[in-house]
Amino acid sequence: MTGKIKNNILLAFIILIGAFYSNSVLSQSSKALETIFAIEALEVATADLKNANNAKKRVKSLSQAIQSYEETLAILRISIRDLSLQQTQLQNVLNNNESEVMQLLGVLATFQKAPIAGQMLHPGGPLATARSGMIISDVVPILQENVEQLRDQITTLEKLSDTQFKAQNSLQTGLSELQKAHTNLGRAIANREALPKRFSADPKKLELLLKASKDLETFAESVQTIAINEPSVSLPSVRERKGSLNLPVRGKILRKFKEADAAGVRRSGVILATDPRAIVISPTAATIRYLGPLLDYGNVAILEPENGLLFVFAGMETLYGEIGQVIPALSPIGLMPRQMDEFDKIFKTGADIYSGKLSETLYVEVRSGSISENPLDWFK
Repeated sequence: MTGKIKNNILLAFIILIGAFYSNSVLSQSSKALETIFAIEALEVATADLKNANNAKKRVKSLSQAIQSYEETLAILRISIRDLSLQQTQLQNVLNNNESEVMQLLGVLATFQKAPIAGQMLHPGGPLATARSGMIISDVVPILQENVEQLRDQITTLEKLSDTQFKAQNSLQTGLSELQKAHTNLGRAIANREALPKRFSADPKKLELLLKASKDLETFAESVQTIAINEPSVSLPSVRERKGSLNLPVRGKILRKFKEADAAGVRRSGVILATDPRAIVISPTAATIRYLGPLLDYGNVAILEPENGLLFVFAGMETLYGEIGQVIPALSPIGLMPRQMDEFDKIFKTGADIYSGKLSETLYVEVRSGSISENPLDWFK
């Protein structure tokens, strides 16, 4: 390979390295900016949360504020995850290219320290000397530019670390504020005016039904038998709102209606993946037909938005309300289970903790009489 070809390859290599570092700096800066926006959004959401605690209708205001707060925390978690991954990627790039960078810096230092006379003379004669001078005049500015880009890269890495530190502190504060909001919500529910009760539950019938039920479907079909002193009043229909109701919890569809799981079991509902301690709300006004533990489903809420139509939510840890109560739309039903060590470990692990991993599951079923309907036809 001739010296000219070698020099051209070196020149191309230097240009590629420079372009990569330049694009990488822009990418890192964008992630840092997104994280800063998320931090600012969390500050606004925190103010809304505090205002909701002082609102006249505290339960409704707190429920809505907590939902918004969960959304903002999720965005911040994702931003921290992306920022952490980008920071690691940038550090790895710098580490992996350390030898190439040192070679480039060495070449630049050689050019800068070489006597002018030495740069002008070449053993191959005047023509070779002229060619070398042309190559040097092309290479030196690019080398200097790459050194500046490397300096920018290191500065960006320092800024990423600083932004990540601030974001982690904001997330820790946010988790603490959310914990306080849950406590305030519990107090607000305990102190709110008594909701109207449509019926009372017969404790003996309820006990017998719980013992006799082998699955959720059997229990739901017979749950109306536990009611006593229930007036024969028709509830307003919600079927015209079918397809427009909000999901009861913020999350993602983990398993669809009658989709087989790993064991081949097909359930008459959907499974939503959500956050620990996520708030579960009633999508519409409804009568609480049942509220409590059931088989291996955890705590279950069965709501009746209209006569003969049941919304079943299973898998909560905390429950709000009483059997027989008529609750307004967007009322809190309960909270998902907590990860006991989540708060303590959140800042002692790697980037996966900041991914907003949806580790809890809520089972959602819609029943019209004895027929199971696809919940995804009802909810947005």
